[in-house]
Amino acid sequence: MNVHADLVLKARVRLLSHNERVLHGEEGLWVYRTLFAVTPHVYAYKLALVLREAAEGPRVARLSGAREALLAEARAAAARIPAGAPHYQARMWEYSVADLRLTEQQVGRRER
Repeated sequence: MNVHADLVLKARVRLLSHNERVLHGEEGLWVYRTLFAVTPHVYAYKLALVLREAAEGPRVARLSGAREALLAEARAAAARIPAGAPHYQARMWEYSVADLRLTEQQVGRRER
């Protein structure tokens, strides 16, 4: 994927101005998607994490197609986590799947 250099610079500046480890929400999705396109091995974990959070969120609770698309993108990003990554990053997808199953059960109970 070819990403415009100005967008990459803007994403890096936004990330540097953020005071926490992970930038969450819509802004985090944009930043990590942009930076993942340039250096996937560096941003794979954070992109997968933010995508998983978006899939669990209330905005897609009733949109199964949107949830599936976010999860598919998260799986693809998680597959790019390098082999030498810390243990918690390498096992991120296992924990994500368990969390998502729990979330789906909770959403199913609310709909009844």
